[in-house]
Amino acid sequence: MNGLIFIAVFAAFGLSAVALIGLIQMDRDTRRRRSRILRACSGKSGPLVDSFEADPPKAPKRDRGRQDAHKAFQVLERHIAQAGLRLTPIELIVQIAMAVFALYAIGILILKMPPAFTALVSIATPLGCAVLGLKIATTRRVAAFSNGLPEALDVFARGLKAGRPVADSIAVVVENSVDPIKSEFARCQDELRLGTSLSDSLDRLCRRMPTAEVRFFSVATSLQGQTGGNLVETMENLAVQLRDRRKLKKKARALSSEARASAAILAALPFTVATAIAFLNPSYLSALYSDPRGQVMSIAALLCILLGIFMMIRMGKLHV
Repeated sequence: MNGLIFIAVFAAFGLSAVALIGLIQMDRDTRRRRSRILRACSGKSGPLVDSFEADPPKAPKRDRGRQDAHKAFQVLERHIAQAGLRLTPIELIVQIAMAVFALYAIGILILKMPPAFTALVSIATPLGCAVLGLKIATTRRVAAFSNGLPEALDVFARGLKAGRPVADSIAVVVENSVDPIKSEFARCQDELRLGTSLSDSLDRLCRRMPTAEVRFFSVATSLQGQTGGNLVETMENLAVQLRDRRKLKKKARALSSEARASAAILAALPFTVATAIAFLNPSYLSALYSDPRGQVMSIAALLCILLGIFMMIRMGKLHV
């Protein structure tokens, strides 16, 4: 038991150490980018875009571990940006570490739970909640972007009809849209002002919003800039198709509402009953977390419930 307690405390301190190392690395990267901008503006190097896109020199083997940690922070930062959260990877890791400490202290000091079970729960719960929260926020933001994209394409097409270039039409979309459409197209507008090519800017938009609609918009706009074509008609047809697809999604969601409600009730029933019994008769469920056999049964039951919830979610998800 003492060894498990040591492992849990060591894991929490490890998260704090990773957060500190990441903060130092991000500060170094910020200084490096700032120096590149200053060199580019002073004319001592190539264009501004080249200073950002240039491949970094290969680091020795002893720095590869640091580079891997930095890449992990970049992946986490990209997921946070896709979710539209105003957080940094350091802040998220610090919050997870604090939640681990708090849950472990509550489980040991207040609930008098076994150290092994408390360590497992206190580490797995914050990490699972963080991953689930990022996924839900990303899904909602992408859905909101897809719902507002037809109107944005109409505004974009009207700007092209008025004789404006593509960059100015994107600016019109920014002026007449709301988030997340406004923030994403504003980022494309800022990149174009800094000298980034249109194809590269739209390619980054596709990475931030990985949907088929955005990919089609990016490809059509980039090809029009290179080979020519009737981009206005293409955007109008795409907007009509997106509206028809949105109507089909709403119809499918309405037809599957009964099944989704049944799945939600079945998923919430075990937790609701357990909470009610714990309030009415706390000693009735004490064997599930005080006895080693009860702990094994609790973990197995929780895993089975989560597996069932996952299967119901996958079965109820319609790809239209």
